[in-house]
Amino acid sequence: MRRLAILMMPLIAMTTSCGGPIETRIQTKAGSSLPAQKQYSFTAKPEQNSAAYQTARKMVAEALVARNFAAVDEAPILVHIALADRPASIAMTTGEKDNIATIAEKKERKPLQSCDDVEHRLTINMVNTSDGSTVYSGTAAEYHCKGSMEQSLPHLIDAALSDLGNSGQTVNSKVRTRTGIE
Repeated sequence: MRRLAILMMPLIAMTTSCGGPIETRIQTKAGSSLPAQKQYSFTAKPEQNSAAYQTARKMVAEALVARNFAAVDEAPILVHIALADRPASIAMTTGEKDNIATIAEKKERKPLQSCDDVEHRLTINMVNTSDGSTVYSGTAAEYHCKGSMEQSLPHLIDAALSDLGNSGQTVNSKVRTRTGIE
C-alpha cells in the first residue's frame, strides 16, 4: 500500500500543478523600413476600455522607449494595440463562405487537465501617419488554463515586438517556450 502511495505522488503532482511549458506563438511583419525619427504616439482614444488594456498600453510604451523610441504628440508612427481573451475551444477565422482562413485553431483540452484553456492574444500595429503604410505588425498568443492576461502581458509584448527594427517586408512565424502558470 505504501509503495502505491509513493508511486501515485508524481501523478497527483502532475495533475494538480499549474506550472508547465507555455508556448508563445508569434507572427511578425516588418515594413520596408522605420522612419528616420523613431517617434510614436497612441491613438487619442484608447481602442479598448479595460484595466488590462491600460496596463498593456503602458507596458508597450515602456518597451518602445527601451528600443529607443520616443513618445510625442504629432509622431510619424501611430501605435494600435488589440488585446483579446477567448475560449481556446473556439477557432478564430476570417473571411466569408469559400474564402475562410483560420487565424487560430481551436485547442482541445489535454488529458488530466483541470480546466479549459483560454487564449491570451496581443497584436501591436505600427502605422506610418504620412501614408498609412504598416511599419510593423506583431501578434503573440498563448494558451492558459489558470494564468491571467496580466501575467501573460510582459511575455506577449516582448514576443510581439521581437522583430521590431528588422526590415524588408518579411513575415516571420515562430514559437517560444517558457515556464509559468499554465
